[in-house]
Amino acid sequence: MKVSVLIHNLNRAQILEHCLASVAAQTYRPLEVIILDAGSTDESLKIIDQSSHIMLSRGIEAKSISCPPMGVAASRNFAAKQASGELLCAIDNDATLAFSDSIDRITRLFQSNDHLAVVSARIVSGDTDDIDPPTWVYRRSQKKWSDKQFKTFTFTGGGFCVRAKAFWEAGGFWDHLRYSREEEELALALVDKGWDLLYCPKVVVRHYPNPRERTNIIERRSVELRNGLLIFWRRLPLPLAFTASSVRICTVSLKMLISERKLPSALIRAIAEAVTEWRESNLKRIPVSFGAICKYFSLHFGGEAC
Repeated sequence: MKVSVLIHNLNRAQILEHCLASVAAQTYRPLEVIILDAGSTDESLKIIDQSSHIMLSRGIEAKSISCPPMGVAASRNFAAKQASGELLCAIDNDATLAFSDSIDRITRLFQSNDHLAVVSARIVSGDTDDIDPPTWVYRRSQKKWSDKQFKTFTFTGGGFCVRAKAFWEAGGFWDHLRYSREEEELALALVDKGWDLLYCPKVVVRHYPNPRERTNIIERRSVELRNGLLIFWRRLPLPLAFTASSVRICTVSLKMLISERKLPSALIRAIAEAVTEWRESNLKRIPVSFGAICKYFSLHFGGEAC
């Protein structure tokens, strides 16, 4: 199986060098690397050029492509269109593959299960073995489940691999979502198509985020709420869409009341923004089946390690 690694970059030269070095160290072949750069003004282009030559010398296909600034979902769709691999592995430019056989581990999982669409990696903070908190997106105890392999209802965008056939069958990422929860939207479509998603702790990605670039909790919750509502309206059967929207608004508001001792006005604006976006962008509904909804929510809390 040919594997394509997808990386999007903008002005992160220092950590990008480590990211590309970890990809160049992979032992798996055939391997292709698609590197998008959205107009960097630092040393990124020089590093991309140097790293590409190293990869080519090691039998890895390397393509460097300039692109306009775009959101996470759109950039991954753009990179995927340039790729020729049967598997598409996405990794953030501020992250590294922890082991030189990471791609090998991933491909073995896909080869053993023809219904597998996504392998989601264990994302750890820097050089520690601790889970990077924002990347634990599963409705399970991190302490009990982070070292176990299990079927899941979603995946983390910081490090994952998707079968190209499944990715395009589900329509790719919804590029209307610039960032946050785009994985949830694609996961719903994949479950509806009958595909499996798997969390695998043996595939480890080390994440080195710049704390200054991380959004504060109020902004993050607001974006999550807005995008969550848009996803519900797009993907859930109509009766469930309104119920799930109400529940999401209540749960997010309660969390903010507990953590911030008040209900930030940003959350109210997020609801209004979702309504405005839906109307002005003339967004369309593509609801999944009730069977997919049942499977999706059963994977939230049910199931055993596999």
